[in-house]
Amino acid sequence: MTRLEERRIDAPFFERRKATEDTKRKIAGWEIWECADPTFRHDYDRTVTLYVHEGAAVLTFAGGDIVDLQPGDTLTIRQGASATWAISTPIRNSYQYHDTFQSASNRTDQVSWQKD
Repeated sequence: MTRLEERRIDAPFFERRKATEDTKRKIAGWEIWECADPTFRHDYDRTVTLYVHEGAAVLTFAGGDIVDLQPGDTLTIRQGASATWAISTPIRNSYQYHDTFQSASNRTDQVSWQKD
């Protein structure tokens, strides 16, 4: 098992991965969310991806699936999911809703080209 596969989980309402260097580069402009509340429940009306900078949490989804989060993980939660967060160490994430990603057709606007 490779380092990137060791944290991989695919479930009906989420996907967890270890972040690649490319992923870490892409999150530079994402919003930051911090939370120290020990528990809370959230219903996801939009698909979101988050990257864990600090902290630890366990999410229990309405269907019974459970996923733990630690620094370096990315988690995509699909629209329609409902999860209870249990935060054991205050958490700090970058996040981006999928409906706010720039499309691939706008890729040239996202890339900086330098001429020699």
